[in-house]
Amino acid sequence: MNPSPEARSSTQPPPEYSDIRGHRVRHVIRRGTGDAVVLVHGFGSNLDTWALNWGALATRDRTVAALDLPAHGESSRQLDSGSLEELTSIVLAYMDAMGIASAHMAGHSMGAAICLLLADQAAPRVKSLTLLAPAGLGQTINRDFIMGFIAAENREQVLPLLHLLFANESFVTPQLVEDTLSYKRQQGVNEALARIAGSRFRGTSSGGQLRDVVGRVPTLIIWGAQDAIMPPPDPAAFAGDNVQFRVLPGFGHMVQVEAAAEVNRLIDAFLG
Repeated sequence: MNPSPEARSSTQPPPEYSDIRGHRVRHVIRRGTGDAVVLVHGFGSNLDTWALNWGALATRDRTVAALDLPAHGESSRQLDSGSLEELTSIVLAYMDAMGIASAHMAGHSMGAAICLLLADQAAPRVKSLTLLAPAGLGQTINRDFIMGFIAAENREQVLPLLHLLFANESFVTPQLVEDTLSYKRQQGVNEALARIAGSRFRGTSSGGQLRDVVGRVPTLIIWGAQDAIMPPPDPAAFAGDNVQFRVLPGFGHMVQVEAAAEVNRLIDAFLG
């Protein structure tokens, strides 16, 4: 679910490994004197999903940080419930460990839902929300993709699932297929992903839904019009003075990869 290694931005720092509440977490951080931006990837992905966005986000001397969530990338596999609350608590603990008092939160898919929950639970820590193809806004998720991804064991099973992520099939490279299979074959991955997929979100701490958090802080939503995992809703449903909603024609679920230049432009302008 990530760009090939040769496409990764040379501005992205080398990875580090930190102990975050008992989890070995792979992460990258570039420290600047400006505002902080924290990047949260989606289900089955890792921090390299932001490789084509990193350089643009790091302009204006921003601090930019991204992590592999537990059971993803090169972070440790152990999970308790696998709930959104558990994953959100790890992101918040990561911010604490990195000395990030507050940040602009950017998340893709499940990562966007984590950002929304964090904004509900720790409002003073969140300056803004950038939500890319966000889960948690009431859209129906392609359950066959989720279950298929968990069960996939070989190229023939993985390939059609990866094609669902992109409108442009050229992004489904042999390297992407091999990287996905390598990740899926690691011990504990499938069990952890199944635990995450089986978790039922119980609503926000204030008793509402994640969609109620949209607009509490300045919010930018970006969606690919051809998203086969979660088709975009009508932007009018989220109209408000504190919300910008952009649907990009011709792009799929991995909009930050397929439409990197336009996504980078929109986010940089939004963050200011």
